Amino acid sequence: MSVPVAEPIFSSDGNDWVPHAEASGPFRGLHGGAVSGLAVAVLEEMARAEGFGIPTTATVFILRPAPLEKLQTKVTPLRIGGRVAILESELFCGDKLIAKATAAFVKPINLPELKIAEAPQIKVDPTSLPKWQRTTNVTRITFFDALDIRDDGKGTKWGRMLRPMTPFDTPFASLFALSDNGTPYWLSGTELWPPRWGFPNIDVALHVTRPRVGDWVGVTPTSDWRVEGNGLTEAAIHDEQGLLGRGCQTVVVTPI
Repeated sequence: MSVPVAEPIFSSDGNDWVPHAEASGPFRGLHGGAVSGLAVAVLEEMARAEGFGIPTTATVFILRPAPLEKLQTKVTPLRIGGRVAILESELFCGDKLIAKATAAFVKPINLPELKIAEAPQIKVDPTSLPKWQRTTNVTRITFFDALDIRDDGKGTKWGRMLRPMTPFDTPFASLFALSDNGTPYWLSGTELWPPRWGFPNIDVALHVTRPRVGDWVGVTPTSDWRVEGNGLTEAAIHDEQGLLGRGCQTVVVTPI
């Protein structure tokens, strides 16, 4: 069952996207999950309208902090083939390029001889899990207020969106919003929590093997932080049917 929603996180105003308060991040500017979600959402909308197939992978580079101001998007098809379409989007605030995304969409075919044992499912009802207890000094509304996050106590956080990303349906783009929190999910289970540094990610990449099923997305993250101030977060991504794919983020650890 879908979660009742009111206004989307980004509303459309002609050629502009207007971010609501829930698009904000814990640091300055918009949350990376909101930025990457919008950059992928416009690709997902074009792919659906043109019948390009199901999304299989996307990468978003976050080039600079996005302010809580009107944003603009530009979509460019890079390749339209018989089965594979690759699209690119650019996200602007005025004349400043904020983020760039690429995504691939593949038209499915029927190959029953390739059927193999499916990945094991995670047998869990996320609604029965306790809410994630996130310690923070931030008192204003942020992107986390648009999410319902549950903690299984075993390293996986399950989340669903309480508001849609855009006025149109974006199940693939919402994966970015829900998996972008891999680093704080991981940090919250270590002795490094609460963090004494900023940890912005400069990119988000997802690879999936099928369309997402249901509202809930499970993220099982691991991270590798280095004394040089760089790191990598990777995560197994699950939905209500089972293993869905994997996500990665390049993290830049920054003194506060």
